[in-house]
Amino acid sequence: TLNLTPAGRDVLRNRKPITLTKPMEVVARNQKARAGAIECDEALFERLRSLRRKVADERNVPAYVIFSDVSLREMARNYPTTATEFRRIPGVGEQKLKDFAETFLSEIKNYLVGNPRRTFSSRLDLLRPPRGSRLNDSQTETLRRFQKGESVDQIARARGFVASTIYAHLLVAIERGKIADRDRFFTLREEKEIAAAFQQISDGRLVDVSALLGNKYDIVLLRIFRAFATRRQVNPS
Repeated sequence: TLNLTPAGRDVLRNRKPITLTKPMEVVARNQKARAGAIECDEALFERLRSLRRKVADERNVPAYVIFSDVSLREMARNYPTTATEFRRIPGVGEQKLKDFAETFLSEIKNYLVGNPRRTFSSRLDLLRPPRGSRLNDSQTETLRRFQKGESVDQIARARGFVASTIYAHLLVAIERGKIADRDRFFTLREEKEIAAAFQQISDGRLVDVSALLGNKYDIVLLRIFRAFATRRQVNPS
């Protein structure tokens, strides 16, 4: 049975209008904002959206079941053309790789026949200027020795630290704009090799970059490379 509250009986008796509220779709809007924040090739993105709709209709499922907008934007940002590259796109697991790689890779390859690849800036969170500019006393001492020409190993031995601690001090100094010379850390060949690996890993996860490079570079060195790249994009001059 249904029970009416006094307010409900008043509505029925006096035929008062009822206003129904609709829950705010906060999650959906936030997801849309996150997807739209990913800079990509918009023309390719629209082609991939059309392809997604076609595949979804053929399978009689909602479009988001095939791929999210985030995944499509990452495809339109990174232009994967091989199964290995496609697998690195967020949202592409083993099953979707098996089911959709050939179809979507074909669309991307066809697009690239008549359109150049575009390059895009790094993620906004990587471009935020570091907080503050001062180093603590220990970091300052490491920087002083480094600027005098001492190597990381020499500084570590002199100060009684492990090398990773010294690298961590130098990383902070780079983020604060205290070190601009990359030559002390990387050769030109190493820079090109690491930069190419970062280009292939869409989300920039260091463990994935390291694996792609055969784990030949310590993670802290990859952090240092990324810090230099970020500083260069924030302050291109």
